Amino acid sequence: PSTASFLASSRSSLTKVAEPNALGTKTPVPTNRERASSVADLQAATMATKRVLVVYGSESGTAKGAIKRIAAEWMKKDGLKFKIADTMEGNDAAVQFSTLKDNYDVILVACSSFGDGYPPSGYEDFLKELYKARDKTFDQDPPMDGMQHAVLGFGSTIYETFQNNPRLTDKLLEECGSRRFAKRGECDDAGDDSDKTIATWEKEVFAALQDPSKMVLGSAPACKYDEPAGTIQDKDVGQGAVAKGNNEMANYMMYLLVIFVVALAIWYQKTKDAASA
Repeated sequence: PSTASFLASSRSSLTKVAEPNALGTKTPVPTNRERASSVADLQAATMATKRVLVVYGSESGTAKGAIKRIAAEWMKKDGLKFKIADTMEGNDAAVQFSTLKDNYDVILVACSSFGDGYPPSGYEDFLKELYKARDKTFDQDPPMDGMQHAVLGFGSTIYETFQNNPRLTDKLLEECGSRRFAKRGECDDAGDDSDKTIATWEKEVFAALQDPSKMVLGSAPACKYDEPAGTIQDKDVGQGAVAKGNNEMANYMMYLLVIFVVALAIWYQKTKDAASA
């Protein structure tokens, strides 16, 4: 009897036990082995060498140059607990968007905005994929579930849409299932502390990638997307963000031209009246 009891308890730990739920139907309960396996898988994922994907989006090349320099300097260090698996422009990452979480564990994004807060030309498709994936998460598993990210943004406070695309990216990545493991860096070309911002972000992200306790899947994000700031404008990238940005810039230039012509006409008339007086 004691042996039978032991065998029965052993079997129960290896099989699923159906228990009634709130609706009265029976739902499989994870066995002890399955629970142990899940914990072991999570620990293994946390301790494993992180496969990092670097994605950039830049019109002037500033964001691209900064993140590639950072990645190159990291790869010269010893004792890394991560590797830079790939570096690519946003549109190239968009092509393999559906398999990103299978091939990478971490995504680092460096990007700026273009025109009135739109994504740069080489990044538009990636932002479009983020929007599409975000909308699908209501009836499907999050497409970036199991991934973690950090964003480095570039821009200038002379524009009302300062950091719009980086902030959108950070927010959408989280809504697609990724975990934010470091606070977004926001560089301001109009200020004099961009180098300091980049250095701080570089230091914090590297420290997190090297510390398994900072990269635990399923744990709370390092901060909310609206830190250090969260003012954003959603952008319709379905019809060509760059084209829209160019149109807006063209309209603005036309507006300035009209003002110039009117001012010139007024000056001419006043000069003419003064000469005939």
